Parts: sequence; C-alpha cells; structure tokens
Amino acid sequence: MENNLFAKRFTELLKESNKNYEQIAADLGFKSKGTISKYANGKNKNVTISMVIKISTYFDVSPVWLIGLTDDRHFVIKD
Repeated sequence: MENNLFAKRFTELLKESNKNYEQIAADLGFKSKGTISKYANGKNKNVTISMVIKISTYFDVSPVWLIGLTDDRHFVIKD
C-alpha cells in the first residue's frame, strides 16, 4: 500500500466530511481523535486491511481507491 497516498486520500475524505475528528474517531472505533491525525499524517504505518475496509465503507469510497490502486473513487472489483 502506498502509505502517502492513503494518508492524502484519507485527509481528503476528512476535509469533505461534515463531521469533526471526535465523531469520526468514535464512529470508526478509534480510542481518540489523535488516531485520526496519525492516519492523516501518514504516521501510522500499520494500516490493516480491515481498517481500510472500515474507513472506505464509512466514507462510501472504494478500498482500492483509498490505498492508491486506482483513481476511481467508486471502483468495484468484479468477479
């Protein structure tokens, strides 16, 4: 996963959201809003696949877009 691109796209989603960091952290099950900042700043190098899926579902974007494998926000993997 391209961590800098994940951080950039996560930050983009945060800016577009009408929710504050505390609300997003609570909704995603993070212990604090500081975790949001670590993801957005690229300081959390161990972003799990399950967290990528959780974040992408929360913001209604494709997980493959979020991790930088496509430029299509709503890319769907087909069988």
